Amino acid sequence: MLVKVIPVGLLSVNCSVVVDEESGQALIIDPGADAQKILKALEGYEPIGILATHGHIDHVGQVKRLKEELKVPFYLHRADLFLINDPIWPGFERQIGASLPCPDPDFFLEEGMEIKVGKSSLLVMHTPGHTPGLCCLYSPVEKLLIAGDLLFRGGVGRWDLPGGDLEALKGSLRRVFSELEDDVLVICGHYEETTIGQERRFNPYLRELL
Repeated sequence: MLVKVIPVGLLSVNCSVVVDEESGQALIIDPGADAQKILKALEGYEPIGILATHGHIDHVGQVKRLKEELKVPFYLHRADLFLINDPIWPGFERQIGASLPCPDPDFFLEEGMEIKVGKSSLLVMHTPGHTPGLCCLYSPVEKLLIAGDLLFRGGVGRWDLPGGDLEALKGSLRRVFSELEDDVLVICGHYEETTIGQERRFNPYLRELL
């Protein structure tokens, strides 16, 4: 499995393009902005779907444009449907260049679902808190977690935005840190990647939340 991480937009959302190198199939995760940059990263591959870890518009801002261009299905957890066209702050959608309205999902993500990309696969972990429908994608084979805005290098997802729930966030963080090993690489929703071990040792928020 090859993962191209493409920082997009004003907020440096990490759009991940997950590629099965044998088949050339590719899955686009969190296309928040910069559709042209994402399309460039897809050259030579066969796109099979668009997936959003959660419904905030900085993560779904280019679903409409890419769906129209690529004619592939869109995946999102049902609990985040109410968020996909919520600008959060007045004018925020224009500021980040979101292409609205975001279309409804073709398929709903659910806990334990397996998303196939060629011979590779990603396991859906429903980890609410930042939003009610936030889902992480985990590859046990690659020791890789695409965490959306659940966890950051030195931080955790906000719980004061629409759909946020501190108690649910604590539960999701406890789950991830109890189930995953230290050597799992974490692609965060924004900014630098990290590992479970790095955050277990050094993340100041976890000492308070766990």
